[in-house]
This record gives sequence, structure tokens and C-alpha cells, in this order.
Amino acid sequence: MLAAVGGTVALIFMLISSLLLAWMSRLPELGPQLKDKLPMFDGLLGLWSELQSALGIDLSVSLPKIEWVQPTLEFLSPTFTEFLLFVVTLVLFALTWPNLRRSLVLAFEERESRLQALRILNEIERRLGNYLLTVTIINLVVGILTSLISMLVGLPNAAAIGALAAILNYIPIIGPALILVVLTLVGILTAPTPGVGLIAPALFSGVVFLEGHFVTPSIVGRGLSLNALAVFVAFAFWTWLWGPMGAFLASPMLIVALIVREHLSSTEASQLAHPK
Repeated sequence: MLAAVGGTVALIFMLISSLLLAWMSRLPELGPQLKDKLPMFDGLLGLWSELQSALGIDLSVSLPKIEWVQPTLEFLSPTFTEFLLFVVTLVLFALTWPNLRRSLVLAFEERESRLQALRILNEIERRLGNYLLTVTIINLVVGILTSLISMLVGLPNAAAIGALAAILNYIPIIGPALILVVLTLVGILTAPTPGVGLIAPALFSGVVFLEGHFVTPSIVGRGLSLNALAVFVAFAFWTWLWGPMGAFLASPMLIVALIVREHLSSTEASQLAHPK
């Protein structure tokens, strides 16, 4: 299982790396191409210039010319380090989980407490495993549909865009928004007209809307009832604490907390109903 998961992750990152390398090599020419593709904004820019002249002010901002390679590497290096630490920790956790599970159960002295800990761990394994498997299948379907949309519209690197969509869809709200931006920029730059370039992001928005409002709630919601506010607060907190890996782990840790709360509250209710 570890070999299969590692091979899949390596394949996805190879596809994403090919997309990044292809577009990084074209960075110098993207600015003029984007300007040529968006003549519709020329009138607005001209009106803005006339308004500044009439008011006698200058609100134009000149961006400093800086090298983009070094700041980009400085920004991405902590993310890559966090991802490497996350993968190593996840592999070690999977390999040592049986011993860790046994230690957690034996940490309690009373038989009833051990049985309760065992029930909680079994419930966490079952529900969290079903959740991760379901979300992974849904994200793979979203990635495949994104690749098909990119191919139908004629976008380059359709497989890489689909792989990127499958990975980022693990991050609620932020991930689909980033893919929408990517599809919009790539569509405008490669399509003959801006209208044609907006077809791919429009179709992707429909796919994400159906997946987020109907498919995922109907499938995942059968076994888990996650409050939208709780999901957002957990996402914001763990992202602030652990960065991108925290965003990925926010929903699983929220599920674990809800399972523990359910079992402890049921135990307290039974103790109140049958006091010793």
C-alpha cells in the first residue's frame, strides 16, 4: 500500500512539475501576451488616465523590478520541507500504528476504560478511513473531469492541470479557487479570444459546485455530519498553525475530535442515568 501510494504521489508531482517548468520557461512572454489578449480593458485604462489628468493626481504604481527566481524559491522551500516532514511522519505513523494503538489501550488501568478506548479507536479507524477513501475517489474524479475539460477546450498540459486539481481539492475553498485562477489565466493566454478562454473555468466552476453542494455532502454526510462553520474554523486554525499540511489535516482531525466527543458524552449520559 505504501509503494502504491508513493508511486501515485510521485506520478502526480511529476505531472505538476512538468506544468510548472513549462510555464516558468514562458514567463518573460506571458505579460505581452496577456496584454494583447485583453484589449477590452484598454477603454477602462484610458478612462482612468483621463480621470487622473482631470483631477490633477497621479495614482499610477510602478512595480519594482526584482528577480523572481530567488524570492520564489525562498517562498516554496518551507512548503517543500513541511511536505517532506509530513510524508515521513505519515509513513512512520502507519508503520508503528499497531504498537501505538496497543499502548494507548493499555495506558488505562480499569477494564471498562480500556474497552472504551478500544471502541473509540475502532470508530476512528472506520469512519476516518471511509472519509479519506471517499474524498480521495471524489478528488480523482474531479481531476479527471478537469483534464477532460482542458482537453476539450484545447488547453495545454491537460493531464498536469487535472493532477493539480486533484491535489488542491483536498484543501477546501482555497484549492478550487486556485485551480479556477489557473484555468482562467491559461485559457485567456492560449485561446484565440477571451470568451473562448473562459469556457474551461466556467465548466470547472459547474463541476466544483455540483461536487461541493451535492456529491460530497450526500456521500460523506451519511456517516459524518460536519458543521460548515466548524470545518472553516478548523481549516483556518490548522492552516495558521501548520501551513498547507494543516489545511490537509483540518477535516480529519475535526472528525477525530467529534468521534471522541460523541463517545465521551454517551459515557457521561450513561453514568448519570445509572449512578453507582
